Amino acid sequence: MTCYVMARVAIHDREPYGRYAAAFMPVLKQYGGRLLVSNETPEVLEGDWDGRKLVLMAFDSREAALAWAGSPEYRKIAEDRIAGSDAIVVLSEELPPPSR
Repeated sequence: MTCYVMARVAIHDREPYGRYAAAFMPVLKQYGGRLLVSNETPEVLEGDWDGRKLVLMAFDSREAALAWAGSPEYRKIAEDRIAGSDAIVVLSEELPPPSR
């Protein structure tokens, strides 16, 4: 079942965050992840948005998402993300297909 990782990212130091962004895609792809959304200015349809970047990724399974998030490759580049931003990152599996 597809699993999604969503992040709201407040970038406060572009230099380390830029290093993270430059190294991100190869690590994501190595673990079968797909970047679906990466937008620093999402369009607000309702409510108040706090100005954070919106990121949405998909993985084939919860296990694949957790393998990526805990991998030595990702933890290494995440040091720059942590140094350059504050983030809220959540994981959620897709809804099961409707029963018939």
